[in-house]
Amino acid sequence: MGWSSVLLLASAYLTLCLSTTKGEERLCDFPKIIHGILYDAKKYDPLSPVPSGKVLYYSCEYNFVSPSNSFWTRITCTEGGWSPAPKCLRICFFPFVENGDSTSSGQTHLQGDTVQVVCNQGYSLQNNQSSITCTEEGWSIPPKCISANSTRKCGPPPSIDNGDISSFLLPEYQPLSSVEYQCKSFNKMQGNNKITCRNGEWSEPPKCLNACITSEEIMGKHNISPKWTKIRKIYIQSGDYIEFTCKHGYKMTNTSPPLRTMCNDGHISYPNCTKRS
Repeated sequence: MGWSSVLLLASAYLTLCLSTTKGEERLCDFPKIIHGILYDAKKYDPLSPVPSGKVLYYSCEYNFVSPSNSFWTRITCTEGGWSPAPKCLRICFFPFVENGDSTSSGQTHLQGDTVQVVCNQGYSLQNNQSSITCTEEGWSIPPKCISANSTRKCGPPPSIDNGDISSFLLPEYQPLSSVEYQCKSFNKMQGNNKITCRNGEWSEPPKCLNACITSEEIMGKHNISPKWTKIRKIYIQSGDYIEFTCKHGYKMTNTSPPLRTMCNDGHISYPNCTKRS
């Protein structure tokens, strides 16, 4: 075999190796974290992939936590994807059980945890279940033991603010009948969406938490603007965060709440900015 053939084979092998290596270069999809926020997210393009080796940090919103239970959790783009996988888990506090008992009473659980409940004689959990699960929306059913002897009918279910039942309203309901509630747009549900008739009484209905509405007038009083959008009127669900920035030529006051704040049942603690001296 002549030198020209050897050089040709070597060149072809090198080209193949470079092509294979380039083709195997790992890119991670931009992390989409439900109930979480990426640190300094404004620096990144959510439509662009992230190269291997890149390190990012994220935090979880109120009532959620990362698996590491850190305020800012570090994730790295690796050949196998994001490590560790970014996610925010719901925190569920388990109260002391009325008319029953559980070894989890007074403890905090994470999304996916299942808790066993032992009800007193003559009582049971809703739908005769023996356990409840911490879900993204909270406990799967109320952690409360109710009387199992249900013989009396119920009148119309109770009304709730910012919501209504999802079925046609009846004048009376048979024992163990259930109805479901739904909230109006932007009103977030707190509690179980289903209630049951037992002993002539309905179980506790859910609550539709008020949304927060920012306006140009309100933000003008505090000398702030929304950080991520030019929209001046924004609707925010309870439990969600919004981040502001001081207007040009202004700075935060010493006693101002943080620029990143949460909507809490219709209320926002707005940050305050004052003119730079």
